[in-house]
Amino acid sequence: MAENILEINNLTVTYGQFKIITEVSFKVKPKEIVCIAGESGCGKSTLIKAVLGLKQLGAQIEEGSVILDGRDITRLGVEERRQILGTEIGYVPQNTRGSFNNIRSYEVQYKETMLAHGLPFVKADAIDVFKKLNFPDADTILEYQPWEMSGGMNQRMAIGLAVLQKPKLMLADEATSVLDVTSQKEVIEELSKLRDELGWSILFITHNLGVASHIADKLGVMYAGRMVEYGAIRKVLDHPIHPYTRALLAAIPGKDRKLPQGLEGRPPLDGAEWTGCNFVPRCRFACEACKTKKYQLIEVEPDHFASCSEGME
Repeated sequence: MAENILEINNLTVTYGQFKIITEVSFKVKPKEIVCIAGESGCGKSTLIKAVLGLKQLGAQIEEGSVILDGRDITRLGVEERRQILGTEIGYVPQNTRGSFNNIRSYEVQYKETMLAHGLPFVKADAIDVFKKLNFPDADTILEYQPWEMSGGMNQRMAIGLAVLQKPKLMLADEATSVLDVTSQKEVIEELSKLRDELGWSILFITHNLGVASHIADKLGVMYAGRMVEYGAIRKVLDHPIHPYTRALLAAIPGKDRKLPQGLEGRPPLDGAEWTGCNFVPRCRFACEACKTKKYQLIEVEPDHFASCSEGME
């Protein structure tokens, strides 16, 4: 096994001639959970699609590389890519109702998915996974159809299917965003348990820093196609440097019943194209130098990186 399960090196993704993600770099080590956070429109899901190799709406990796367990998978062909999806890279989408056929049993869909990846389907193995994850009705749940289940249970069934395929790396794209608080807690606990028991590495996409604080070892904060802060979870949350990270934290209600502070505006659609800091229009600390200084993620202290000169001076 390589030192890192996943390496994203200077990744730039385009839609047509427009950059959507630019110069994104980070690593996921074995048994490590890395969360990527930010508002909608910051490029988080595009990052997941780049790792999966999904060329939706013309998305292309223009520069950089995606290294999986020491192997460059950046420009694999369709068939080569299909062989590693599910077996080496697992995926839990945001909308699992759209992933399952609502009127076919889970057992039929589990079997079809496993066979599509050249893997045997053993019902007893699936039931064993469900019991380990404390699923209700573990012995009979495969007989149900998705429409009979809640969104939270469908999400958990998607996780169960991913476990059966035994991937090296799990990608979870906003896997808790459509769930109620109780279901979020269950999914977070199950993913953490899988990391501990199966040695999984997980790349977890979220807009919820509260969720990230409970599951992540490392946290990356993305804004308008760029990574603006990255590091050990406690360093980033306890000592945030970039004004955008601070704004995200300020938007969370405090334990002392402090009202959340909103952040006006939206990430610019062309933010990945900017020469200077693309957070300038929304930043109360911005100065003239911020508009022209080239983007660069700098290590401020061991295991803590930020792109903001204001926070480093």
